[in-house]
Amino acid sequence: MNFFHFGRLEKRIVVFFVGLLMFVQLAGFFAISYAIEQNARRNLREELNVGARVFKRLLDQKEQQLVAATTVLTRDFAFRDAIATWDKDTIVDVLQNHGARISANRLALVDMTNIVAADTVQPALIGKPFAFPALINEAAGKSTVSAIRIIDGTIYQLVIVPVLAPVPIAWVVIGFVIDDSTARDLKGITGLDVSFLGSDHKRPPAILATTLTQDSRTNLQEQAAGISTRNERSAAIRLGGEEFEILATTIDRDRDNGGDSSVFAVLQRSVREGLQPYETLKLALIFLSGASLLITLVGSIRIARRITRPVRKLALAARQVAAGNYGEPIVLHQNDEIGELATAFNNMSKGLTERDQVRDILGKVASHEVAEQLLKHNIELGGEERDVTVLFTDIRNFTALCENQPPALTIGLLNRYLTSINTIVDEHDGVIDKYTGDGVMALFGAPIGRSDDPQRAVLAALAIDARMRQLARELAEEHLPNPDVGIGVNTARVVAGNIGSPTRLNYTVLGDGVNLASRLEGLTKRYQVSIIVGETTAANARNVVYLELDKVRVSGKTRAVRIFQPLGPAAQLDLEMRNLVDRHHRALALFRARKWATAEAIFAELAPVARYARIAEIYLGYVREYIATEPGADWDGAFTLSDK
Repeated sequence: MNFFHFGRLEKRIVVFFVGLLMFVQLAGFFAISYAIEQNARRNLREELNVGARVFKRLLDQKEQQLVAATTVLTRDFAFRDAIATWDKDTIVDVLQNHGARISANRLALVDMTNIVAADTVQPALIGKPFAFPALINEAAGKSTVSAIRIIDGTIYQLVIVPVLAPVPIAWVVIGFVIDDSTARDLKGITGLDVSFLGSDHKRPPAILATTLTQDSRTNLQEQAAGISTRNERSAAIRLGGEEFEILATTIDRDRDNGGDSSVFAVLQRSVREGLQPYETLKLALIFLSGASLLITLVGSIRIARRITRPVRKLALAARQVAAGNYGEPIVLHQNDEIGELATAFNNMSKGLTERDQVRDILGKVASHEVAEQLLKHNIELGGEERDVTVLFTDIRNFTALCENQPPALTIGLLNRYLTSINTIVDEHDGVIDKYTGDGVMALFGAPIGRSDDPQRAVLAALAIDARMRQLARELAEEHLPNPDVGIGVNTARVVAGNIGSPTRLNYTVLGDGVNLASRLEGLTKRYQVSIIVGETTAANARNVVYLELDKVRVSGKTRAVRIFQPLGPAAQLDLEMRNLVDRHHRALALFRARKWATAEAIFAELAPVARYARIAEIYLGYVREYIATEPGADWDGAFTLSDK
């Protein structure tokens, strides 16, 4: 089986359902993926915002802890005594000793005139003005102050507290470095990468501490200028070939320099890491989609085959039925619509078998054309007017010839006659209307009409006559009776249809034209010819030579009709017969012109011709009668039939 032939119903069913599922799955997958990604990015941004708030809260907590620790230090009696000496070396030692106790990275002492009295990191600053006088002024108002400042490229969280004795005599500045280690500690708490950027009016923003790798740090430095302008706004950037969502927040601004120097904390979240849970979900969706697609493919193939296999059986059976072979019934073990269709098909096949049996039986008791007409239409009483050529045949004296024969021989002989006639009528597309004992009534033009029905009827009559002569010779050789056959043919407008009763009917034709055809068959005995046709038939059957026999008026009719004997196709007649026909018609014209003597002479000359003897005898009798008694002025040359 070529499954991949797209014209097959099975393939179309599978492709439709699998294609539909794939379309729905792909559309759903992309829609879900888009929604997941957008939601993930929103979550990442929300994480950054939450992280920023946590980050600031941690800085505040650390500031409070540092302030508390520094306050305890400045209230220490020994520390205050050391400060009171104003000895530089002593103060530095005390500051270093106490700085180690609170893990401070840098300590300085500033006198009340904002001059640096001691510095544990840069002794060169001693005696110089403190770099951040605004912080000292703020501390004077608040007693303590905390800020984040950049000193020599390093970020410090500064805490400034007064040394009280009991009034402020100096300011202690304690600095805690914010470096990569600090950033890693914050990442451990927030789960976010953290970078600290510093900028002032002299230099562009620079990364001073970060948790990023070197490549990502370089990429971040390249984009630092743009990032510093997106304060409190998240954005997507690429760092080290990886996408990050970032949020920049200002953690302090140097008011001593007009606000131009600022420190930013940049929180970064890897999009890949943030999307990892969602990627797992997408993989689960892909797996479920693949599984459902596979199940749908297998299921649709099974369903399609369950549909198409019985359909193929039905199609094969239908082709067999179309060829007239009804075969065995289709057996399907299905209780669905396909099973119902198979049952209906079997019933149809059974009905067709019965119909053909009826047609065969009906075709044996009626013509096939009549049988088809009855099978195609509702069988109703009634008929229609139509032009029909009626042919009557009769075996002359058949009963008398066969009265001494055994019945079986008589039936066999009759069947030989009727079979020959039936065959010839069928060959000329005629219809056997009925068998009337030893006679046959045939129709040309009913129930199916053709333009040359009269021609077919005349040629059929000539063929029957020839066949009967041949059959007569065969029967004579068998020493069996071999009577002659008379044939009458007439064309007229008649009523054709079903007659009888609602329970038993017969398709036939009725009308004067039918009666005339029967009368013409009877006249063959009078004129001793095999065939007589009416004038309408002769006028419409071309290429046949006719001998006009007479002009007759049937009983009950005032109009006379001319009757003819068809002699055969013009091409088959010899010169002698053509001359006879011409002389006869000349004599007939003289006869009807009342030129009795001249007509009589011609008829007398033709009388010795064997095939013409009876006709000459009839007309010589007419002439003698009319010479003896001149017909009246209303004489039309017609012979009136006295019997029906």
